[in-house]
Amino acid sequence: MGIDLVLTDTNVLILGLGGKEPYASYLRKLIENKRLVLSSVVVAEFLVRATDEEEKTFDSLVREFSVLPVDLSVAKTAADYRKTFMEKGKKLALPDCFIAATCKVNKVVLATSDKSGFPMKDVKIVVTF
Repeated sequence: MGIDLVLTDTNVLILGLGGKEPYASYLRKLIENKRLVLSSVVVAEFLVRATDEEEKTFDSLVREFSVLPVDLSVAKTAADYRKTFMEKGKKLALPDCFIAATCKVNKVVLATSDKSGFPMKDVKIVVTF
């Protein structure tokens, strides 16, 4: 069995790159073990509030690790997630649906500190701290 790749949610990335423990150690371990992948949605969310210094650090991650795109399969899966939960009376943020769909389609683990935003049963989620 192979080692799972891990896609961090934006909150884990912000806390980790900001040096907040235990997120910084967790992120550092993913980087050292070459297990990190990024989502194009997480890239956009992170850059919205990044300082120039944070953007430089982030650019080095983007150069070293894969950024998984939102393609048609991811878009349809995200729409299915949002529609299914809306029908149950639970409104999910569309970016979170895209992030979860990216994980499902690409068979990677999602690391988040906010499991409530990801109630999908078919995505492997690691709740961090």
